[in-house]
Amino acid sequence: MLETTLVALQDITLEKIFDDHGRKTLCSEFPQIMQQGFACLQGGICLSSMGRPVSYERAVAWKVMNEEENAHCICFMFVNWSFV
Repeated sequence: MLETTLVALQDITLEKIFDDHGRKTLCSEFPQIMQQGFACLQGGICLSSMGRPVSYERAVAWKVMNEEENAHCICFMFVNWSFV
């Protein structure tokens, strides 16, 4: 779904993926992600890195830790997604 290369993956920002509704949902779930390590997000519409709209039924976000056990990034998995 990301339609990207490994090199370009680091340049993908939340603004490029989630619409306003998706960003608001993520912001409301962010404390849970940081505390519990993951959260399930409600379905919606997002964009692939190539700008193509994608609908998804649910998303899972989880915190990735580095070697020092500090938060490194957040990963997303989109469930039952399709291009619209």
